[in-house]
Amino acid sequence: MSLERNFRELFSQTVTLFPSASLDKYGKRAFTASASVTACAHYVSDTVLSRDEMGREVYEDGRFYLYGVFPVTTDFKLRLEDGTEPVIVGVDTPFDQNGAHHTVVRVGRGA
Repeated sequence: MSLERNFRELFSQTVTLFPSASLDKYGKRAFTASASVTACAHYVSDTVLSRDEMGREVYEDGRFYLYGVFPVTTDFKLRLEDGTEPVIVGVDTPFDQNGAHHTVVRVGRGA
C-alpha cells in the first residue's frame, strides 16, 4: 500500500459543499445544488477562540480536513452526512514543497 492510500483511509466521512448563488434583498444566501461537490473528510473536534476573515472573534467547534484541494470560501454551505449544516468560519489550504495538498474548513459559531 502506498502512503497516499494510507492517508486516504483517514478520511472516513463525506461532506457536500454548496457554492453561494445569490443574495436576496435581506442578505440571505441561496445556494446552487447543481454545482455542489462531495468530498471525503476527517473531522477533528476542538473548541478554539479565533478570528474570521473579517477580523471578528468566533468560536471554532472543530475542523474538517478535506481530501484534496477545493476552492471553498466562507460563502459556501457545508452539509454533513446526517443533514446538519455547521457554519463555515474559515478556510485554510496548507502548502508544502509540492504545493497545496488538502483543504481545512473551520466550523463554529460567531462570538
